[in-house]
Amino acid sequence: MNDHETRTNEDIERLAGELHERVRDLNYLTQDSPGLSEPAAAYTVLGNLAQTSFRLAQTAEQIDAFLTRELDAGRLGHDQSGDPTPAVTAAHNALGRAAEQAADLGDTFRRAASALAPIHVVDAGEKQSLAQGAEARTGDREAAQVEPAKKDFPNPIGDVLSNPCGADAVPPELRSPPQVPHPRRER
Repeated sequence: MNDHETRTNEDIERLAGELHERVRDLNYLTQDSPGLSEPAAAYTVLGNLAQTSFRLAQTAEQIDAFLTRELDAGRLGHDQSGDPTPAVTAAHNALGRAAEQAADLGDTFRRAASALAPIHVVDAGEKQSLAQGAEARTGDREAAQVEPAKKDFPNPIGDVLSNPCGADAVPPELRSPPQVPHPRRER
């Protein structure tokens, strides 16, 4: 459907039904063999799921806006009580939660995709052991821990660490007074 076509309730219902079917197809295709075979495909799928989730949040907000508009215009009724306000209010609350949860879901899918960005399939000639990965992560973690400390430390780290007691680095007003030996008591 393009922007120039008239949108009908039937078109909207059909698209929502197709969305459900497409997600079911996606679930079928991503399970077991052959399924996914490359991290890049998983990255792309997660990115698309993030966008879909954000768009579902928008859909929930738009349905809520429609219901509010129709209620305010007096165009809604209730099959049993005649007053649609409590039912529309309940739908409003549920749609608000759905929009928040869909946005959170989109953000979670986005974070998962970002985490996969550096992941690739290991070529036959390339060997990556878990130990190599752990060493690289440990080195990165150590560098990350030293750099922030170095930035805020009042003296160069090497100067303080090279002096075991660090007495020169302590201002005189913070130093302990010299210890005076206690005189021996004579018996």
